[in-house]
Amino acid sequence: MKKTILTVINGGGCRQIECATGVLQALDAAGVRIDRYTGSSAGAAVAALHASGMTGAELETMIRETPARELFRPCWIHQALSLFGVPVDHLFDASGMYRILLDCMDSAVRDRVRVAVTRRRDYASMMCDATPSTVMASAAIPEVFPSVEIRGEKYIDGGVKNMIPTPRISEIGGYEHIYILLCNDDVSGPAPRTRIGRAIQAFYNTMDRETCQLYEDGWHLLPNVTVIQPPPFPSSLLDWSEDYKLIEHARNYAAEIVKGKTM
Repeated sequence: MKKTILTVINGGGCRQIECATGVLQALDAAGVRIDRYTGSSAGAAVAALHASGMTGAELETMIRETPARELFRPCWIHQALSLFGVPVDHLFDASGMYRILLDCMDSAVRDRVRVAVTRRRDYASMMCDATPSTVMASAAIPEVFPSVEIRGEKYIDGGVKNMIPTPRISEIGGYEHIYILLCNDDVSGPAPRTRIGRAIQAFYNTMDRETCQLYEDGWHLLPNVTVIQPPPFPSSLLDWSEDYKLIEHARNYAAEIVKGKTM
């Protein structure tokens, strides 16, 4: 049986959409043909779109042609209510992202892409076949985006419990190669003061914890695993980087790593 190439993409909002796009461009240029994907949060969206046939270059075109405000629209009433302590379950509407998934996702990707989601009622983590709905559920950061209802159950961001959806240890040897695409860190900044800022910071803290665990477990030392995490770069969860320079930053960094692996 032919061994497959797996790509694992974690979350990170707009930051990871740009970062993973740059890394995928480097993989595309090196002739790496990905057979299967797992993704969490924004990584689930990138995985689903790339598996649907969008190249890294086409992903960049989509990013440049789509203002972030069209992907995530503020719910002004909810944000105003939250300032007065009124409980609300989300502050942004992500229907723009959902429309892109509906337009661009190939139904066949459900056989190639698995995404992490968290069941809201008991915070159970699980993996699902990729569909527009499960991808949206995987990216539903608590308090920032609304939960997604699927078959009577509500689901939220897969990154709550499983930010880096790596395969089981027993499955590692079944892959020719595994590429783990980790979101870059932002440059240092002041501590957040708003509710949105605190929710985003909690999201990043989860990313940091799982990233540290990944390295502590020695994934980067395995012969058939390449971990790619570009260095810090000025970037945001809910907006594109200035002049989309994060894409180039990630592409150049990944190209050097991939070149060293394929020589």
